[in-house]
Amino acid sequence: MKPALRYKDLDWQIWLLVWLSIVAGLAGVREAYYAHALLSVLNLGYYIVRDKSITSFPVQVREVWMAFALAALWPPAWWLFILMLLGLAMYLLFDRCLIVRTLIKMPWNKGVVLK
Repeated sequence: MKPALRYKDLDWQIWLLVWLSIVAGLAGVREAYYAHALLSVLNLGYYIVRDKSITSFPVQVREVWMAFALAALWPPAWWLFILMLLGLAMYLLFDRCLIVRTLIKMPWNKGVVLK
């Protein structure tokens, strides 16, 4: 797999901030988990407004992410942050996302094409 750093892309930069908030949370800064949840909600809200839809493919990806982000705030599910950290690192470094790859297989996304 070749690295695919898209650091000039605003979307990539937002996901980097989200990733850094997870890193800070796992490093012991508890408030970073709440910053992560807030960033996730804002990212979702931006895409809902941008696409004028709650079912567009980019919005679906962010809905799943936000669900994981909120679920991980529940103390027994803290380990979800580790999965999110690893998955987001894969996206940031190699432009590969498990959420995207899973959602693309859903029947309601038949017309969606991966870039």
